Amino acid sequence: MLMGLPACKQAQNPRFIAESDTTFSIEIRNISKKINLEPSNPELYYKRSNTFFYEQNFKQAQYDIEYALHLDSVNPLYHYVHAKYLMSGDTANAKIAEQSYNKAIQLKPNFFDATMDLAKLYLAKQDYSKAQALYIKANKIDVVNPGPYFYLGIIAKETGDTSKAILLFEQTLTYDSKHYDATMQLGNYYAELDNKKALLFFDRALEINAFSDEAMYAKGLYLQQHHLYKDAMKLYEAVARINPSHIFCRYNLGYIHGLFNDYSKAISFLDDAITLSPEYADAYTLRGFMKEQLKNSTGAYNDYKHAILLDDNQNKAKAGLKRINITISMP
Repeated sequence: MLMGLPACKQAQNPRFIAESDTTFSIEIRNISKKINLEPSNPELYYKRSNTFFYEQNFKQAQYDIEYALHLDSVNPLYHYVHAKYLMSGDTANAKIAEQSYNKAIQLKPNFFDATMDLAKLYLAKQDYSKAQALYIKANKIDVVNPGPYFYLGIIAKETGDTSKAILLFEQTLTYDSKHYDATMQLGNYYAELDNKKALLFFDRALEINAFSDEAMYAKGLYLQQHHLYKDAMKLYEAVARINPSHIFCRYNLGYIHGLFNDYSKAISFLDDAITLSPEYADAYTLRGFMKEQLKNSTGAYNDYKHAILLDDNQNKAKAGLKRINITISMP
């Protein structure tokens, strides 16, 4: 039985897979052949669990690592990968994963990866005090690793200490100048301040990942807000190609085409945005306005009404309805 973990019937039964069983990959069968010769060797079950994991067969991976733990319950690595498997797939079990991470750290106090992953679990639960303590511990284990600095920055940001967050994101880049997430955090920060430094960080992010729709969109939005519409449109069009499900780039393309009186093109982009997000009230309001410019009062009326049904705070839609009612009432 696993020490400190709930018993699993599967973990207590021998993990036999015939080397001739072609329902499994050749890699699994090769390791199984070795296991069948040494059925009490936990390292072989660990290796097969890794293979199952990379084949995205998370259930079988979990069974094998649990049997490895049944054979060797004081191996910190086995507890660590057990936790990782529990957090993978469609049925994550955070409670037992937390126990496994803690067991791994108990057995190996300087286990950096286990400390970081457990901290991330607490961060996801917004248990900032536990997460922060673990990230500080991880930083002491490996002072030049950028990870703890970055996540301590995220905690500072989420708890309202913006100045500290920025210092930590900058420190992250000191240890890893190509840290994409820290670069984007700084880009978004300067964009909120309407500071041109934002473009520098967005460009750096695109150097790190040339196909980042996130960085392209953020840069496009900054350019749009500074009335550099053509440059913004190029970026939004690239975002739409890279990420066909990106809603906001289509909304903004609709908005910009409307500014240049290309109302039909604007409506086409807004159609796409609404198809992707049928509850997107702003898109209905903007599409109603474009239809109004094309003298399609019925279409505009329907869009404005639908926008208000979705969101009663759509004041532009309400103003549009008043204009249309006036127009309809005129002889």
